Amino acid sequence: MRKALLLAIIAAGLSAQAQPVYVDRIGFKLESIADIDIGWMTIRKHTEAPKGKQLGNRIYSAKQIGYSQKFVEWMQQSYLPKGCLGDAGYYQNYIPEFSGTNSQLGNAINMNLSALPHLYGALSKIYMFLKKDAQGKYVPQNNLSDIWRIEANGLESISKPVPFISSTEAYYFMLLDFSGNSKGYNTDDKPASDLMGFSNNKNLSAYKHFYIPHDGYVVIITKDKELPFEKITIGEFFTQAEKQLPAWQKVTAVSAENLAKAQKNLARLKEKYKSKWNDIAELERSTQIDIWSFINATEDYNDFFDNKDIYGKEGIHTTFPILKVSKPAKELCKTDQPQWLVIKWTMSMPNQPYNIHLHESVLNNFNFDYVYNFFFDPEKVKGQPYQPRRSPTYKEAVVVTEASEAFKKNNTDKNVFFFDDFSTSVVGKIPIDWKSKIGAAGSRSIINNLDGLEGNWAVVADYTLTPSQIKTPLPQNFTLSYDVVVAQNFTWGAKQLHFKLAKETTAGNAESWLDLGLRPGYDGRDGDVSLETKFPSPPGYSNGANSFVAPGFSNNKKNNRITVTIKKKEEMLQVFIDDTKIAEYEKAIPAAHLFNALSFYSYNSGKNDKYYISNIKIIKN
Repeated sequence: MRKALLLAIIAAGLSAQAQPVYVDRIGFKLESIADIDIGWMTIRKHTEAPKGKQLGNRIYSAKQIGYSQKFVEWMQQSYLPKGCLGDAGYYQNYIPEFSGTNSQLGNAINMNLSALPHLYGALSKIYMFLKKDAQGKYVPQNNLSDIWRIEANGLESISKPVPFISSTEAYYFMLLDFSGNSKGYNTDDKPASDLMGFSNNKNLSAYKHFYIPHDGYVVIITKDKELPFEKITIGEFFTQAEKQLPAWQKVTAVSAENLAKAQKNLARLKEKYKSKWNDIAELERSTQIDIWSFINATEDYNDFFDNKDIYGKEGIHTTFPILKVSKPAKELCKTDQPQWLVIKWTMSMPNQPYNIHLHESVLNNFNFDYVYNFFFDPEKVKGQPYQPRRSPTYKEAVVVTEASEAFKKNNTDKNVFFFDDFSTSVVGKIPIDWKSKIGAAGSRSIINNLDGLEGNWAVVADYTLTPSQIKTPLPQNFTLSYDVVVAQNFTWGAKQLHFKLAKETTAGNAESWLDLGLRPGYDGRDGDVSLETKFPSPPGYSNGANSFVAPGFSNNKKNNRITVTIKKKEEMLQVFIDDTKIAEYEKAIPAAHLFNALSFYSYNSGKNDKYYISNIKIIKN
């Protein structure tokens, strides 16, 4: 009976939903709509037979338009926008034209896009900043959005162009696949490259897939895995550069003297690289080549193929080969058979639930194998409509385990305002009745067992963890405590674990707070504590920051455990580490002050630098 009651309480808590909070001219706060299945503006059902169309000199067959429509339908069958609003449609290559509002440079680069392969696809805009219209419907607050696209013969969306040697006949580019590069991702980008197991996801294993730092996630489906792209040589690069130099001189309008310098230096570079004429031409991602690159390419300057540092050390930068689409493949792109398919989605805010939900939906719901078979092995799916691998409305069942005796005892004690030891949560899952605000690399809190310690522990590393079902406000006078553990060899000097009590406005902004930061020492040495307070009104209360010692909190044991206790009695504030009082303020907080928000957060410094918390308890004094 007791377990049934506990399940009912948790189920009721999970169904409860905070009211959306709107901020003028910005839109609803993302956290306040994160759990709402807002969905699509319109569900696209293409019931009429598709018709072909012509754009400039490009002709798109009815079949190609029909494929684009299918892409839209497959997207909407695979993903239900949550905490955001989706809008889907299809498109084809646009035909570049000279524009009076563009600079000469902009027009020149724009016209190079004429050389892109024949393309058609679908695009979903995922609007995250929303408001409600007069009818109470969610609509975009502004044009900011993330993008999910599916393209036949897509190239511009996944490539870094090399416009100086490109023209209306040839598009040269780099494919920014760090996963296939000898140097790989840098330290800052590596976590994002494997967001939610992206790099080794079993649904993508048969297809080329990679992360473009600060841009998006890419999956490329081809018949034989090999893309129809050709690497160009250094010789071809300089041949094209020499051919295009006069055109770029008109774009940038350099003087005759500077043009002569550019031509002279181009001749010098051709001579310099004569012995490497047939080597593959490679550039750094950030390389920008224009006519000034040749004007300044004197012997005392590093040129765009010089991959060395200021000390002359070679091969230090990550470079990518310059590519072009093979001529046969480019012609075949015009047929009804795609030569390759690009599925790409952006993650402008990977620490927001709406973005993580998009990412999870594409990885787990979208049927990549069906798409492959539809285009490259059609007999396998003949007569079969598209079905997502998993329903977009799928919600993982919440599993509740038997509560510990401590949980039962404390939650029936009238003097205990709040208690959680995570005993009802399943190891490896998100803590029940807690919200884990997602970190920069998509990480969030899960429950762990620690070898040598009893009970369940919630991880805090690179994200914020808040209780979702705690009653508010907290008591006027209280004793609050929690246990903290760090593992052996926790990096000395890594980021602190912060515990924050705040009084928030209805818009979710903290107007007053207490923030206690904690970090272990090393080799048996004491740790450190920071205490920041802000109680500006009425004047005379604690405002500022102080530092203290955390006695006995170090990184030399297998499990380094302490108990933190915070006591508020009228205006007085006390802080304890285990039984040692480390701080006391006689006039810290107004006696009638009521906190209404509680959270733990940290910014992860390294793989081993995780904090584990449990036994969070608030006693009414």
